[in-house]
Amino acid sequence: MTGDGSRQNWRRSATLVLSAAWSADRWRTALACFALTAQVVIAALFAYWLKLLIDAIAVPDARAAVPAACGVVGSIAGTSIFAYAGSRVLAGLSGRLRYWLNLRILQISGGMPTIDLHETPEHLTQLEALRRQQHQLYQAVPRLIELLASLIRMVMMGVLLAGVTPALLALPLFGIPALVASPWTGGLFRAGQERAAEPARRAEHLLELTATAGAAKEIRLFRIAGELRSRFHAEQRGIRRIHHRLQLRAAGIGVASRCFFVIGYVGAVALVVGLAVEGRATVGDAVLTAALAGQVLALVTGSAETLQLTMQSLVAAGRLVHLVDLERSARDAAVATARPPEALERGIRLEGVSYRYPGTDRPVLQGVDLLFPAGQTVAIVGDNGAGKSTLVKILAGLYRPSSGAVLYDGTAVAAMDPAEFSRRLSACFQDHARFEFLVRETVGIGDLPALADPCRRDGAVERALDSAGASDLLPGLAAGLDTQLGPRWPGGVDLSGGQWQKLSLARAMMRSRPLLLLLDEPASALDADAEHDLFRRWAAASRQAAARDGGVTVLVSHRLSTVRMADLVVVLDRGRVAEVGTHDDLVRRGGLYAEMYRLQASSYR
Repeated sequence: MTGDGSRQNWRRSATLVLSAAWSADRWRTALACFALTAQVVIAALFAYWLKLLIDAIAVPDARAAVPAACGVVGSIAGTSIFAYAGSRVLAGLSGRLRYWLNLRILQISGGMPTIDLHETPEHLTQLEALRRQQHQLYQAVPRLIELLASLIRMVMMGVLLAGVTPALLALPLFGIPALVASPWTGGLFRAGQERAAEPARRAEHLLELTATAGAAKEIRLFRIAGELRSRFHAEQRGIRRIHHRLQLRAAGIGVASRCFFVIGYVGAVALVVGLAVEGRATVGDAVLTAALAGQVLALVTGSAETLQLTMQSLVAAGRLVHLVDLERSARDAAVATARPPEALERGIRLEGVSYRYPGTDRPVLQGVDLLFPAGQTVAIVGDNGAGKSTLVKILAGLYRPSSGAVLYDGTAVAAMDPAEFSRRLSACFQDHARFEFLVRETVGIGDLPALADPCRRDGAVERALDSAGASDLLPGLAAGLDTQLGPRWPGGVDLSGGQWQKLSLARAMMRSRPLLLLLDEPASALDADAEHDLFRRWAAASRQAAARDGGVTVLVSHRLSTVRMADLVVVLDRGRVAEVGTHDDLVRRGGLYAEMYRLQASSYR
């Protein structure tokens, strides 16, 4: 974006980081501004005191020389003191700002009701680029303060130079090309970052593959380390080409603008020396001009550099602005006050539900009309890509339907408060997380209020483990519920895939009264007998819960021997509902489900 839109983006980025600094530590923010401002004011006055001292020596005038000498010494000492104080305050502010911004990123990425941020390429690119550019983000506030201090110093220098002759006010004008060029070169940097974002993300993915235990096995088995290195080199070459071309353009612009300033510098010094020879200026004026002209040169080039670095930081801040806007849009879309029902009487209905992933035209689900009756266990089956997991995420509120609605006893999910809605659900997903906490915490976070209560947390966790068929894990762990999980941590224990899945199941069982329990391939890492036994126990627990709250259990499984125990079976085919009925009814119809069941049963003979 260019023009007014680009300027607005820069302003929003600067406003965001400054308000973040003020929120993180207002005292350090104020002290940093004061210290750096005082530093540049005192430093600018050094040349003025030096002029007075030289003029007093030339007369000579001891009475004028003493305060002038004190001013020179005071300027040197004051500049040093305030520079040190400012750097220490900024160091402390940067630490506080780093904490605050990381907290904000965590709040955004973990607090949105849907998972669009993690599955939409545009948003994901912004998030991952922000993670790589976090250092730039933390430096935005110090650079903005430094830029403000440079502006103050430039104004003071202009006042001092005008005191010698107003013609010297033209000197800073020779620095305008360098200042004008800085946003241009900053824009080139931003363009380079944007163009390199995708290849950088691919290169990062290749690095992550080599550091992941799961991928390490296949990398060695298929001997693809060389292929991964080649791809990494190719991505890095592409990134370097992007940056190299843009950096050459930026360097040419920078050199030309600085050469223009040197012309003005030489002219300013020559002008004042000529005035001194004619007696219309003092020797001190000549020294003042030479000193300030040199400072203006350093200030202009330094300010241009600072401006460019600031814009680089604001590029990172702009990514945070993107996430903040996304969070605001999600919050605005989720403005709802309805509460989910305390218990289900009729059930969960899907009316004309369709879904397509952002940026695509092909629907994953299309025109789904279903009723999950209160108190029943519903199995969802279908081939890979039929839309099963997408439907589960829509039921959980993690996706918003592209069209249609999901209603709980007639109340649309879109009308419910997202936080209240999520508290009445529980789930175990096929791609479950591995929380490397204590066993108690890994399971207990499924119900934070229970985990926070020391009187009932261990009992609740043990009951959840038993419901998930995971009680056999504890005897093998030396510290029981206090065992640290994850081999990366001191004393940490690694688990098998099936054991991690059982803990994920136990986490889902922590909530004793969900209106909806979602089990998306919850036992894929277990054998068929273990899954069958678990589902029999879940079915018994579901019947008890159904009698109390009318809760619905939705199971996605590819093992139809388990699915047959469900009260209702939904068959999806290419994003549409193909069949609905009990296991026996569907087998008798001889349709798609019957064919799937026949093929799977024959494979076990």
